[in-house]
Amino acid sequence: MPRANIFAWRDGAGWLVLSGGGEAASEVEALALAKVPPGEPIAYVWAAGDIDHADRHLAALEDSGAPTGYLVDVQTEDDDTIRARISDAGLIILGDGPELGALRGGIAGAAADGMATAYARGSVILGIGAGAAVLGAKYAGKDGTLRDGLGWLEHAIIVPHYEPARDAATIRALLTQVPDALGLGIAQDSALAFGGAVESWGETEMSVTLGAAFKIITPTAPESESETVSDPDDDQGEL
Repeated sequence: MPRANIFAWRDGAGWLVLSGGGEAASEVEALALAKVPPGEPIAYVWAAGDIDHADRHLAALEDSGAPTGYLVDVQTEDDDTIRARISDAGLIILGDGPELGALRGGIAGAAADGMATAYARGSVILGIGAGAAVLGAKYAGKDGTLRDGLGWLEHAIIVPHYEPARDAATIRALLTQVPDALGLGIAQDSALAFGGAVESWGETEMSVTLGAAFKIITPTAPESESETVSDPDDDQGEL
């Protein structure tokens, strides 16, 4: 996996963009669209929310000059169709909504295969809100229980719609369950993008908290040579 400082993400020629949420056709989405290979469409996976919201979101993007897009129903379409429609896209959006479990379950198998194929050849994966959360190693379900994410951002618990007064303590509590992880809070209209570099987009309001056993791997050292951070409260900061 590529590494930069404390972050390690999936290897590929594309960009992984984690958005905290926000309005359609935002600055974050404009920056993501600028990374899309010319002439390639948008595939919108809406399993976390509802089809009407996804349709309006796509329409707003097209009104702003984005390429043509289409909705992908990962819960009812057949595997071959899902795989082809996602792998052909230059931008794959994992949309926001309350149903994180439905999204995580829906993008296993064929959808995950399509995402990997597209990303490997240079496409952009844009997770918005819930879509960003499930791209981490773990995510908190609606009941607060930690569940397995897709692991595109290694060792990360991603908390979108982040507000420090509300969410900082929640992240610290989650890290007591997974002390070798990091907690990444991303506010609305902010995003962290991973590709040829690590970039902060939009309002750039983010927070990182390291678990008590999180290991910082230096790029030039073997993986066994690492630094263990002992106190997560000393390693919380805004990006």
